[in-house]
Amino acid sequence: MAQPTTHPTPSQQSYPITPTPYPAKTTTATAPVHGVSTTATCVSFADKILITVTQEGKLGHWMHIPLSISPTDDPFPSSSSTFSSTSSNQNTLLPHPHLTATTILGGTHPTLSLLGQTLATQIASAILTRNPHERRMVVVGLGLDPRMEEGGGRDAFADLVGLMLGVI
Repeated sequence: MAQPTTHPTPSQQSYPITPTPYPAKTTTATAPVHGVSTTATCVSFADKILITVTQEGKLGHWMHIPLSISPTDDPFPSSSSTFSSTSSNQNTLLPHPHLTATTILGGTHPTLSLLGQTLATQIASAILTRNPHERRMVVVGLGLDPRMEEGGGRDAFADLVGLMLGVI
């Protein structure tokens, strides 16, 4: 007759414990974008960076962007300048090529979905440019007014990026 297998109880198992600040560091900013009050919030958890951008208090498109780098990518861009709107090197404003924003919930407006993925990738690139060793997952929640797809243009995009940069 076979002996029953015993499994260690949770109190007998060894789990790694990583001390993290409580509450999580949170930064919020509000500014008008394309005539609509827009609020950006960043919450830094031990394993994720959560960024939300909402207009009129709604969130309808959630994405995640892994910051881990594949072995074939250069982890450090050739430019050593920091991510800044005053940079003379235009390449510092381009998103890192290995970053991909993946929709996890929502995103039913095709134009707003594309805008959201572009914003998310841009902000993830800014996070990596500021700290090339950052490996936490970036989660972005957006609730942009549908009027943003009616000609917000470069100015609205720049305002959104600027607002998001202010909270990361």
